[in-house]
Amino acid sequence: MNKRVIFGIISAVVIMAVAVIIKIYGPTNISHTIVMPSPVGENGENTGEDSIIRAEVNRETVQSALSILKRADSFSRTYKIKTYWDGGESESDFSLWKKGNNIRMSYSEQNTVKNILIIENDLYIWYDDSSSVLHSKLSENNLSKEIDMFSRLVTYEDVLSVPVENILDAGYFEKNEQQCIFVEYKSIDQNYVNQIYVSVDSGLLVSSNRYYGEKLANTMESVSTELSTPQDDFFAVPSKGKA
Repeated sequence: MNKRVIFGIISAVVIMAVAVIIKIYGPTNISHTIVMPSPVGENGENTGEDSIIRAEVNRETVQSALSILKRADSFSRTYKIKTYWDGGESESDFSLWKKGNNIRMSYSEQNTVKNILIIENDLYIWYDDSSSVLHSKLSENNLSKEIDMFSRLVTYEDVLSVPVENILDAGYFEKNEQQCIFVEYKSIDQNYVNQIYVSVDSGLLVSSNRYYGEKLANTMESVSTELSTPQDDFFAVPSKGKA
């Protein structure tokens, strides 16, 4: 047996050995599966109420996965909202505090700070440079959606009611250093396409993009989130004249 034949046999054996090692120890495809966390309690602890241990996240199952998530009951957070239009854009920095049914948010608007306070379904609005406070009532039947409207956030629970064919893409990704469920979907009226990332730990929106046709309409990016209970001082009604 000449040297060329021997070398060929040795090469074939080495290649087969490498292939076996790669198959055993090398990387494998990982499907988009997640361990669903327990709901988060008021102090940021898990309640232990696991409904589903594992959920595969894809276009067909993302609605079931999102339906299990619960927004944290109490937290403090900051985020940025950018709005785009033909020839321009604007950016607002939001601060938001939540304790049970009490919510306070502040953000800059036209060179002044706008404050919004929601206690149960009572709404208070005032500006830092104004001496008056606007007071009105929110609809109890649609409270969470109205809160998102004032927070200028996408109400991601809306995706639960869209037809499956409206869901364009879904998966499990890391976003802003948080484990998130991602879903891209058309709104029920099909005027908008939303891309959202929802934290599986807190149930809060981490990031979103909204498109009107081919144009980007607005974006949201979380800056920081603390799953702790804010102090009661944040939810005190200011002692200004009521309007």
